[in-house]
Amino acid sequence: MGRIAELLGTPLMPWQRHVADIALEIEPGGAFRFDRVLISVPRQSGKTTLLRPVMVHRALLVPEAGVWMSAQTRNDVRDTFMATVRRIERSPLARAATIRRSNGSEGIEFPNGGQIRIFAPAEDALHGKTCDLTFLDEIWALTADQGAALMQAIIPTQVTRPLSQTWMVSTAGTSRSTFMRPIVNACRDAGGAAGRTAYFEWSMPDDADPLDLETLCAHHPAFGHTIRSSRALAHDPAVMNAAEYARAYGNVWVSADSYYIAPPIWERGRTHLTIGPDSPVAFALEVYPDHSGAVIAAAGYLPDGRAAVEVVEFRGQMNWAVARVIELVRRHRPVAVVIDPYGPARSIHAKLAEQHHTAVPLSEPFTAADLLQADAEFTSGLIEGTVLHRSSERLDSALSAATTKTVREQTCIARTGDPEQGFPAALIAAMLAAYGLAHPVAQVPRPVVQAAA
Repeated sequence: MGRIAELLGTPLMPWQRHVADIALEIEPGGAFRFDRVLISVPRQSGKTTLLRPVMVHRALLVPEAGVWMSAQTRNDVRDTFMATVRRIERSPLARAATIRRSNGSEGIEFPNGGQIRIFAPAEDALHGKTCDLTFLDEIWALTADQGAALMQAIIPTQVTRPLSQTWMVSTAGTSRSTFMRPIVNACRDAGGAAGRTAYFEWSMPDDADPLDLETLCAHHPAFGHTIRSSRALAHDPAVMNAAEYARAYGNVWVSADSYYIAPPIWERGRTHLTIGPDSPVAFALEVYPDHSGAVIAAAGYLPDGRAAVEVVEFRGQMNWAVARVIELVRRHRPVAVVIDPYGPARSIHAKLAEQHHTAVPLSEPFTAADLLQADAEFTSGLIEGTVLHRSSERLDSALSAATTKTVREQTCIARTGDPEQGFPAALIAAMLAAYGLAHPVAQVPRPVVQAAA
């Protein structure tokens, strides 16, 4: 297999050879030791340059072999397939390969009848096929139901194939990665292999700063091989938010299980410091989805200049909220009060906007796009260390209850939850308060301190 990688122009890196040596181990009876192989590595590690020789090797090794590959969408896997075609055409293997490029019938066939084909990630995509090797790319995007449906489609195709395997490759996932996460947990608990599943992972330690470039490079398996400069792995906020960068290039689970923010990141952002007395402050209010209560959060700056959020007040019911917000506005003259006019607190927002006794600096207009921006800024700030949270059991409980959803191709916090587990309302209020601090409505003058004559 290593020789095939050389022929394709991509000799195996040490991590790739390590995976191949273990994943392709043969038992005394002639079958592979592992039926399933899961590889979790950061982006730009070279997973595709490992998969290519593995696929070609299996197609050449097994007469009439069926090698099938899939990804998040058929277009994604077709891109990977065409890149493999180009590599083969530029190699000595081109003389032995018959290549079909037509959309819908793509394939690479060798003289022994072995074929490399692609399929869409659908339950019936492999019906009637036989598979000696199946590749699933970026499985972090699969839910438990989607993953189970794919495995139910794959397993029957391998029953009569003695050298069959399923290889799965992916970066770390999010709270929506309900297919991949249990497999990762089981393999980690088992020390790298659970039953007939082999597991390989290269990632930053859980307690490391995910934006520390030196640490990231030290744990990136391609650094020093195909990646020679650390600049190639540096974070560019204009291209990718910090949370996605940590997941993609540090291979960090930014959201683990049902968590909106990974616990190590949350712990690093915990503080017992108080907001500075001269700091501008912003308030936000969020109502529980079942209208059982409301919570007010504040955001301000610590003496060292970093932003901090904290829970100001929580009470059951909602009839107290308007009067309390007005009281806080009169006392603290906030730069912004953020209440989502399209969320469960819409009636409170309307009452505050309609009353004329006290000028409340409501963030208006506040749209769905602003809510997404608030979410992205909050998670990025926690990861980058520019936003902290004052230690609070209510915030901790809100984090435990938080799940995510996808809006406009961005993963963000979901308001819904389980009444027995709680709702993430306090966390959403903190997120909105941080947004108000960063995007002030009112410019409140700072007090001028004059020296005594």
